[in-house]
Amino acid sequence: MTSSLLIGLALTVGAPIPKDKAKPEPKLEGDWVVEKFEPQEGGPKEKFVTFTFTADRILIHDGKREKPEEAGYAADLKKKPATIDIKPGRAGGQGGPGGPPPDLVVRGILEIDGDTMKLCFTKEGERPTEFKGDAEKRTLLITFKRVKADK
Repeated sequence: MTSSLLIGLALTVGAPIPKDKAKPEPKLEGDWVVEKFEPQEGGPKEKFVTFTFTADRILIHDGKREKPEEAGYAADLKKKPATIDIKPGRAGGQGGPGGPPPDLVVRGILEIDGDTMKLCFTKEGERPTEFKGDAEKRTLLITFKRVKADK
């Protein structure tokens, strides 16, 4: 019986160490509350703004509007950094009278780390390559916290 115990211990000691669990895929869908804008003057004056991401659209809730502002979007979370193309206006990027042109696409990058998300985009020009707000380049960095669902 001692030899089988020694063999069992030897096999256990020689067994490979289990690798850390793979990080779960980041999840964009859900409610995100704005925590910070950089540069500060680029963001809205409201203190409480929430973005709701569905599979293909964004609803932006703030204290000024009765209805949320809508935008269509497409994101690629597998790229490094992840990319997002936002189509302001109504879902699907349909511009309305007095709204943004229907062909306007705001290109950005995003990063989700647990319950924190960074979204960086420029109002004009090329997609940003780093997470940095810059008033001169008209690049806005928004930091969000995920809104936890009540249980």
